[in-house]
Parts: sequence; C-alpha cells; structure tokens
Amino acid sequence: MVSSTSADLGPRPRHRVAIVVLDGTLALDMAVAIQSFGQRPLGFRHIREEAQSPYEVVLCGRESSEQGTIGFSMRDLAPFSEIGRADTVLVPGLDDPVRPRDPDALAAIVDAADRGARIVSLCAGAFVLGHAGVLNGHRVTTHWALAEDFRRLFPHVELLDDELYVDDGQVLTSGGMLAAADLCLHILRQDCGQSYANDVSRLLVSPPHRAGGQTQYMKRPPRSTNGSLGPVMGWILEHLDEDLTLQAVAAQANLSTRTLSRRFEAETGRGVLEWIATRRIEHARALLEDTDMTVTDIAFATGYGSLETFRRQFARLSGTTPREYRRTFRVDQDDARRD
Repeated sequence: MVSSTSADLGPRPRHRVAIVVLDGTLALDMAVAIQSFGQRPLGFRHIREEAQSPYEVVLCGRESSEQGTIGFSMRDLAPFSEIGRADTVLVPGLDDPVRPRDPDALAAIVDAADRGARIVSLCAGAFVLGHAGVLNGHRVTTHWALAEDFRRLFPHVELLDDELYVDDGQVLTSGGMLAAADLCLHILRQDCGQSYANDVSRLLVSPPHRAGGQTQYMKRPPRSTNGSLGPVMGWILEHLDEDLTLQAVAAQANLSTRTLSRRFEAETGRGVLEWIATRRIEHARALLEDTDMTVTDIAFATGYGSLETFRRQFARLSGTTPREYRRTFRVDQDDARRD
C-alpha cells in the first residue's frame, strides 16, 4: 500500500509515477492518469481530508511533444532518463499506435522493467510496451478495435481483447480510453485501499468498478460479400429470421455441406453456423439500439426459436444481456430531455 507518511519513521518519499509522453499521445488517457495519481483539486477536500496525493507524477518526453490530435504541443517535459527513477511507468494511448516509437523512450521502459518497476499502459499504449519488448510472457489487453493489428505485430503476446483491464503482476494494461479509469482505480485499490479508490471514483464521478468487458462495445465493420461466397452470404443476411441449418445454406449455395464448411472457414476464419450466429447478434444489437421492439420480438426476428436460446447466444457474443445492452446504448428521449 502506498503511504505518504509513517508515524514511526516520519515522512517517506511518495510513490513516483512517470507518465511517458510521446508524439501523438492521447489527451484523455493522459488526463485520466494525471487526475488519478496527480495533485488533488480543491474539491477533493470535500470528499476526503487527505489533500495531498500519495503519488509524485512526472511527465517524461522530449523537450517538445506534438499532440496533433488535440492541436497543441507539450513543453518542459522531464527527460526520458527520469523514467529510471519511477516506481510506476505509465504509457497513455497514441493516435498512431502501430508506428515504432522513440528508441530512447523504449530503452528507458526496458530499463525500468528490468529494475522491477510497475509497467502500465492505457488503451493503445500497449503497442509501445510491445515495441519495447516487455510484454512477452504476459497477458495484456488494448482497445478491441486494435486487436488485429496488435496480434499481427506481437504474435507471442497473449491478448485478451474483451477485458476492460488486465492485471498480470508487474504489467497492467487497459482497454479503450475510458477503461483507463477502471485500471487507474484498480491500481489505487491495490496501493491505497478500497476506501481511497472509492473516494477518487467520487471525484471522477465514475463507478469504482464496472462489470463486464469490452465485448458489449465492439462494433464490427460491414462485412464484405464480394468473395466467392458473396451470393450465399448476401442471401443469409436477408434471411436471418429463418431456420438456417447447414443443409439449407449448402442447398442455397449449390454445394455439399463439407465443401461449404471448408470454403467458409477459408474465407471467414469461422464455421458457417458461427458466422450466422455472429450476424444474427449484430442485427439484434442494431434492433436494440434503433427500435422499440421487445426482446422477445427481436429474438424471433433474428431467427432464434426461443427467448432463452437468444439470451444465451447474446450473452456469449456480447458479454451482457439484451436488456442491459439496450439500457447502455439507447437513451429514451424523455431521459435525454431531463433537466
């Protein structure tokens, strides 16, 4: 647990957090980290008597770092060598995570990891840690939309793209931008206790812990039906409310079930029925967001013969229930107009 004072030993050095600022660092990720670990605003005194943060935060980078996505530069940053003095090294996300990064920053992160410092990434910051080579043997996460790029670049790292955050001992990583707050609050719980983390969550006006993962937020791009299976895929999408057995689809494609299955696996990376299930749940999610149809009506409109089967498949592919999904992604107009 982090502590700023000790009754027996007197003042102790505060836990030092080095935030790595690179060109293209995302402002929201950086702000969440600074708000979680940095100097407490005056309003925090109305929540907790401890006005001083138990952490010392230092922003490390080049003398000037361009933040193109938000239109300004950051200056007077501490040099990357300061990372070596940190107890925790935190890398926020970046707008172009695939691009290799400053070798001096990567070397400093490696040195900190070798020294035993806690290594943290927020959102796409996991790519920086991957380029530094400190993720091998660790379980990590990043933004779900970047999962394919991450696996391509770092095939030897175990990526859990459904998790809001992953604590794998020395290395801790978070998913998409607002999941950064989930991970920061988790670190505060570890260091300072549940009560302190709860009070910081009150400052952020954020739940101290969110259930579920990133699956419920995933939205896949429109599927191309231009390949050799395009015609039968298009037919499936127009008949999602029907009983689409493997035999029925094979007959429509004028193929044997074995040939159809082999070609589907080759073109989509999954079996026919799993592809159909994914399309059905995608359609169900759109109906939950955009219509007033009941969950039961949506179940039958997407080809499920029973409400229980629909709920089970929805939970498997979305990580939540249909009603919870609608509550999250659909705001009633009366609620939106409330003062």
